[in-house]
Amino acid sequence: MQDVQKTQPKHNYAIQRVGITGLILPVYISTKDGSQQHTVANIDVFVDLDANNKGTHMSRLAIGVQKFAEHQLNQTLLLDIAEYIKEKCEAKTCQLIYHFPYFIKKIAPVSKEPGIVHCNVDFDVTKSCDLTKFQMNVETTATSLCPCSKEISDAGAHNQRSKIKVSCVPKQGQWVWIEDLVEASELNSSCEVYSVLKRPDEKYVTERAYDRPHFVEDMVRGIFVSLKNSDKFDWFQIEVSNEESIHTHCAYAKVTSNGEV
Repeated sequence: MQDVQKTQPKHNYAIQRVGITGLILPVYISTKDGSQQHTVANIDVFVDLDANNKGTHMSRLAIGVQKFAEHQLNQTLLLDIAEYIKEKCEAKTCQLIYHFPYFIKKIAPVSKEPGIVHCNVDFDVTKSCDLTKFQMNVETTATSLCPCSKEISDAGAHNQRSKIKVSCVPKQGQWVWIEDLVEASELNSSCEVYSVLKRPDEKYVTERAYDRPHFVEDMVRGIFVSLKNSDKFDWFQIEVSNEESIHTHCAYAKVTSNGEV
């Protein structure tokens, strides 16, 4: 059969990224406590395309990912998948992005009722002849209470739901646990969030947030300090967005390990 993708295109221009998005597959990943967690990933797969080919072989992208579907998801596996797809597509570069929810058991602080919360995780790997890069993004949720509101009010203070995103590039040979990035985020907020709270727990988290007011600026600085002395990162970035309870807008702050905007 004729390979139409290999025919000459009408316009001879190279394409930096072409591929598939939204491929849904089950995956499993190691947890910090030594067990494994099964979850579902939304996967994007991209390669480059040179100027002399009409199209890439999209089926090879899906086949390449699913060929490794029974293997444990980690940085090494992603690089193996990227190399396999790069060779099959005769491409110079392959990029894989796995988006998935990661679940963490959270025990209510007073009643000790068990619950489960999730964070959103991205594994993003790029493999080419002169570049091998793995980036991990972890977005979690916490509570912040406004220091200014507490200071100027006779009673109470307004609080926010905080969306905290920590992005990092681990050093070669280093593994960064999702749980550690979540913990650094929570410790530098006013209070953690829980999926299950009875009345004594609600009292606890309300008062804990009141005793630990944090601006969005306090949060990114605190997480920065928690990560900066680690020898596991080539680069990291912290973003916090507070969904304001008394404004229609959000408060936002970002800091990076190298000071870049």
